[in-house]
Formats: sequence, C-alpha cells, structure tokens
Amino acid sequence: MTRGGATEDSLQRLAEAIGILPRWHHLSGAEQTTGPETQRALLAAMGFAAASDTEAAETLQALTAETAARRIPREIVVEADAETTFPLTDVTDWRLELEQGGTLSGTAAETATIALPAGLHRLVAGDQSCLVIAAPKRAPAVSDLLSTTDEGPRPWGVTGALYGLRSDKNLGVGDYRDLGDACRALGTCGAQFFGINPIHASGVMNDDVSPYAPTCRTALEPRHIAVDGIPGFADCKEAQRLLHDNTADLVAAREGDEVAYAIQEKIQPQILRALFKTFNDTGRTADFDAWRQARGLALERFARFEAISQRHGADWRRWPQDLQAAGSAAVENFAGEHAAEIRYHAWLQWLAENQVGNAQTAARQAGMGLGLYLDLAVGVRPGSADTWADPDCFAKGVSLGAPPDGFNPQGQVWNLSPFNIPALRKAAYRPFVETLRGVMRHAGIIRIDHILGINRGFWVPENGAPGGYVTYPMESLLALVKLEAARAGCIVVGEDLGSVPEGLRGWLVEAGLLGCAVLQFEKEGDRFRDPCAYAPSTLASFGTHDMPTMRGWWRGSDTDLRRDTGQISDEAQARAQQERSGERAALLRLLEDKGLLAEGSALEEAPVTALHRLLAGAGSDLVAVQLDDALGNLEQQNLPGTVSEYPNWRRRYRIKVENLGQEPGLAAIAEIFNAAASADATDTAAEKEKQPWM
Repeated sequence: MTRGGATEDSLQRLAEAIGILPRWHHLSGAEQTTGPETQRALLAAMGFAAASDTEAAETLQALTAETAARRIPREIVVEADAETTFPLTDVTDWRLELEQGGTLSGTAAETATIALPAGLHRLVAGDQSCLVIAAPKRAPAVSDLLSTTDEGPRPWGVTGALYGLRSDKNLGVGDYRDLGDACRALGTCGAQFFGINPIHASGVMNDDVSPYAPTCRTALEPRHIAVDGIPGFADCKEAQRLLHDNTADLVAAREGDEVAYAIQEKIQPQILRALFKTFNDTGRTADFDAWRQARGLALERFARFEAISQRHGADWRRWPQDLQAAGSAAVENFAGEHAAEIRYHAWLQWLAENQVGNAQTAARQAGMGLGLYLDLAVGVRPGSADTWADPDCFAKGVSLGAPPDGFNPQGQVWNLSPFNIPALRKAAYRPFVETLRGVMRHAGIIRIDHILGINRGFWVPENGAPGGYVTYPMESLLALVKLEAARAGCIVVGEDLGSVPEGLRGWLVEAGLLGCAVLQFEKEGDRFRDPCAYAPSTLASFGTHDMPTMRGWWRGSDTDLRRDTGQISDEAQARAQQERSGERAALLRLLEDKGLLAEGSALEEAPVTALHRLLAGAGSDLVAVQLDDALGNLEQQNLPGTVSEYPNWRRRYRIKVENLGQEPGLAAIAEIFNAAASADATDTAAEKEKQPWM
C-alpha cells in the first residue's frame, strides 16, 4: 500500500472503528474536522498503535480479524425480567452464569429465549464470553420514592457546599456532622433533599481543594470527618489536649469568611492519629475489620496508595518504577512493612462512611423523602489512586475537557483522565460500576456531572494537538446506571448542559433520568421560558455552583469577575452587561405576565422571592433552591476558568447550620414551595402580594 492510498485511509477507518468522531460541531454550528494528528494522539491514549500509516493499517487489520472471529457479541444489554432471544445460532453450546448464582445452558440447536433477573451476568460460548447487562426499563422515578400528587406541593430541596457549612464544632471546614445538622434543619423546613459538592477522596498529599478533581471516586473525603463524632473521642486525652492547645486557631477558623483549609489540615490529622491509637488499644475492632474485608480490593488499593503517596508524593507517575504497578511485588512488600499505616487509611474510610450514613439517617428522620443528593464528579486526576489501581481502564496522555464556547473561547482542559473505553469494556465496566455504587450507597438522589460523557467525551491531547470527541457505549452505560440506581433506590439527575448531542435528552428521559432546567439558560430567542412549561423529567433551579447567584446575575457581577480575572476584555464585558440588561428586562416581563411583580416595576435588586415563586410553579419533577440564594449571597461558589484568581471552593456561609431553620430568607422560600401546588396556584397566591421581592 502507498501513502495517499489505502494505508493512509486506514488511519481514518481505524479511528472511526474505535469511536473517534471524524467531525463535530461547535455550539456556534461551525463544523470541525478531527485531523490525523488528533486521531493518532487519541488512538495512542487508548493503547492502539497508529504512529505511522503502516502501523495504523496493521492495527486495523488485527482489529478487523478479531471482530470477525467473534461468535457472540462483546456485550449484550437486555431488559430485566423480559423474555429475550439471544444470538446463539453460530455457537455449539453455551451457558449463562448468573450474578445471583446458578447457570443456564443449552446448545445452538435450541431457541435461547430467556427472561433474566436484573444483574450483571456472563454468557460463555466455547472459548468466548461476554457481559450480559439485565437492567430495569427505567431508573427509579420521583413518584416511586416520594408520595406526590398533582395537587400537592412540588418536591423541592436545597443545594449547597459542604465545605462552607459553619458551626461551633468543626475545624474550619464543614464536616459530616454539620451535614447531618443541616439536613435536620432543612428537613424541618420541608425540603426533601440537600445536595452538596462531590465528597470523593482528594488524596492525603493533594493540595488542590477542588471537589471536582479527586484521586478516587469510590472513597470518601476524610477532611470532612467530624473528629468529636468518632467513638472514643471523649476518653482520648491526647485529642482533648490537641483541641485545647489550638483554641486560638480554631476560633479564627470558625469565625472567618473563608474556609480554613490550612488550619484544619494542621489540627485534624493529629487528632485522627491519636484517636486511631486509642481505637486499636481498645481491641474492639471487629466491626471495622469485617467492614474492611467486605470492601475488598478497591479499598485495599486506595489505602495502599495513600500510604505510598505520603512517602513519594501525590502523583504515582513520579514514584519509583517498582511501585508504579499496584500489583507489583514491591507494593506487596511495602504493604507488609507498612500494614499499620494502610490500616489507618482504611479506618478513615470506615469513619467517613459511617458519618455520611448517619447524615442520611438524620435527613430521613427529619422528614426528607430523599435526603442526601450527592454529586458524581466527571473524572479523576491523571496521577490519582484510581488510575494507579486500574491503569489500563484510563486513557493516557489526554485530558477530559470541552471545546470552545461563549464562556471559554479557548476551550477547557480539566486535567482529568477519561475512561479508556475498550479496556473498560474488557473489565466488564467494573470501575464504573464501583464508582456508581460508591456514590449511591448513602444517597436518595445523585447528580452525574457532565452526563454528556455517557454518550461521548472531548479528549484534549497533552502533546498540543487539537481535541476531539470519542464516542462511548451509551446503551451499556445507561443500563448500568439504571441497574445500580434500582438496586440503591436512588433517583439520578444528569447534568445535561453545554453542547448536548442530538437525541441525548430523549434517551435520558427514556431511561428515567432527570435532566436539568436551569432558569438562566432556559430561553427562546429573547424571552425566558415559563418554568411551568419545563419538562417533568427535569430538576429545575435558577443556577448552579458554577454560575452567578440570583443577586450576582441580576447585578451582572459575573461579567465583572470575568473581566477582572482576564477572561474577557473591557469591550466584551460592556457587551455582556448590555446583554444582561436585556435579559433582566425579559425576566421582568415574565414575572409581570405571571402576576408576580407590580406592572412596570424596575428593580435595582434581584426580586428573590418573586423568582422563587416562579420556580415553585415549574413543571419539573423536582426543584432545587441554592443555599446562597436563600441567604441572599452575591458571590458564586466557583468561577470556571480560574484557579487562584478567585476564591473557588472557599466561600463560607454566614449562618451556622443549627440556625438554618430560623433563617428568615430560607423560611420565606420554604413557605413558598410548601404552599405551591402548581403554576396556577402560584399565580393565585401572587395576586395577594404584588411586591414580593426581598
């Protein structure tokens, strides 16, 4: 073969066979072609040799031969408990190994029509096998878990930042006991859920406070452990001494406007070490030991990673070569020599899981029908515990990101490793399933960050080549989400904002997942959509943690921030403010049309109450109120595109968790949502008060 002929064409065919999109469209509608440089980089990230045209041709030939030799599919997705005819006519004999135990078997001469129970089964035919995912038709619906009627109040909840919760007991960072206290207060107000930032483990040696850049998505963040909630704390003199000796720092940490990560990091590890010694000295460790054994290899590898990282740093790619493989003899030797340290990190996970479970129990006891609304981050850092434990299942030399858009003209690079899809399939999706189980274990509802990634991911090569899209096995991934959600009794919300692939929202609805209806984005031309027209299969809100608060949006503070941090020019900021002025006018018109404002009102401050009345009439199955809005805050929690230019993930709430139930702003909002039965009821109530702003 010659260059310019079949050999060169092999690169394109190989890329498409692996799932690299040959072209895609910007939000502007402009078409972008995935060039050879990007194709080679993305193929290399998945372990496919394609550095030259000849190499690409050889890889394609091997892949084609492997596909032709298969007598059964690589995986099969079926509806649980529904009769399904399996494609077994080309095999001599087969057996189905059921997850629950037991085996079904037969020969090709027989018709294999089977109704499988929900689960992850394995079909074996000769020397070949494949995963069989038997999932329910839909994930649990709001009506499955909550008693709702058309006449009753729309189920609502609150979203906030765990790290920002304030109390007289934490160490300067919101902890899991604060989480339970917040749920008690919010549940008493009538909220059905409390949503927080991801609480995945960030890594003991990691200095990045972003909850969206974890080291492990199956482990919990130890920094949120409430030390005085640990059994044995009252009897541990060393722990008491450490608290007493750091009184001045703790007072400063609890009174400050920003989360005191540095103070907490100085004090908490010392107290935890003292309590761990007390715990081991008691000899009453049977519950922990049984729990640790049940959690198996995933917990063991995470704990080993943490222990090794304390000696060699947070990024395993910079460790000594013999420690870079999780299953190496050197790692086994390290584990034997440092068993106590590894046990300590496993113990922290036991504490964290118990305290998160206690918070969910507190939420349910306070009347929350769903309780914790937990967030599943889109990925992990490249040098993380997860990529060390399962290196083949993550792509190398690329980062997840997003193509250029109106907010980020240069595009985004998130420094997060995507799953390597071919390897993930060979692993029967185990890391993905373990991730789902970890976040669903103590949640009544979860949010999957960037749900677009269930269909495709935008991969940005580290070598400087342009980014490109890689398609994902959506049918299988959605089936796994439905299966695990049904097992956990958990509602799933998919964050479907940004450049959404055509048809994705319809597939999510069919699978029973909720999408997002964010009022700031819900526009048709120059008009805002009436929330009463939002699709039921959505969770409605005014904004998110990455967006301005109600007050910030109304003032245009976000455009000022983007200019001040160098994201946009003065001229672009002036245009953005002019556009915001038009949006404010459009939103005022909608509020007036709904009878929520006196006609002709021109407000200097955001009409917070009116906006919440508008949301209370949403057609969505669920509505979320941001705690920042309930407390009248101006600043948003995170400004995308910044690192140190803005205090991301550091903003603390002004009110203590135990006083949330008495906060006037929250009480007023709770009254609105608890009374609202429908958009019509909202309109009727509004007639009684023509000036509802705060």
